Amino acid sequence: MANREFLFPYASVTKVAQADMLNQISPSLVVTAITEGKNWIEDLLICPHIDRLNVGPTPTNRIQWDQPHEGNLFEFLYRRRSIGIPQGV
Repeated sequence: MANREFLFPYASVTKVAQADMLNQISPSLVVTAITEGKNWIEDLLICPHIDRLNVGPTPTNRIQWDQPHEGNLFEFLYRRRSIGIPQGV
């Protein structure tokens, strides 16, 4: 299931030891952690592969306007790029 793109919301759940998870995780738009472990939450917060972290049972469709990506889905899902090509190339 990894590295696949779906045109609809999709979730995949697998069993991985907590000590191994952050070494195996790939870039993720949303990760939900059902935990009260403060050290684990801190590890998740600094993980560069997690774009949005929900701690506790938070629905992924809940909008929080104080988050930078909530107002524009395009900005959240895509990276802006400009391409300049000189004439004659």
